[in-house]
Amino acid sequence: MRKKQYDTPLAERLDTISQQHHLSGSDLARIAGVGRSSVNAWKKRGTISKDSAAKIAEATNVSLSWLLTGKEETNREALDDDEKALLDVYRSLPPVERRNMLAAFQMRLQKLTEFYSEYVDPITRQK
Repeated sequence: MRKKQYDTPLAERLDTISQQHHLSGSDLARIAGVGRSSVNAWKKRGTISKDSAAKIAEATNVSLSWLLTGKEETNREALDDDEKALLDVYRSLPPVERRNMLAAFQMRLQKLTEFYSEYVDPITRQK
């Protein structure tokens, strides 16, 4: 078993991400757009910039809040199972596909709103 170099909570979270996604420290540095020495410094200091953390969180589909603080976002707990599943699928998509799916959902909502206004809602229905 490999001995951990640093004993900070951030180092543990970065190690967890690395193990789950089979990423090296160099991979994390490449994702964040920094040098390999920055990854070592994050682990040693126990701090990381929000920009670097956001890039790693997005690339590995983890919560930015969890990566920065070790705590999950509290509002996710209020979601039902379907909402959580939808959010998980959305987060697994590449950024361009996220935007495409968001646009598709917005268009679908507009069509449903128009349909209900015209055919279902007795207040707005034309007679």
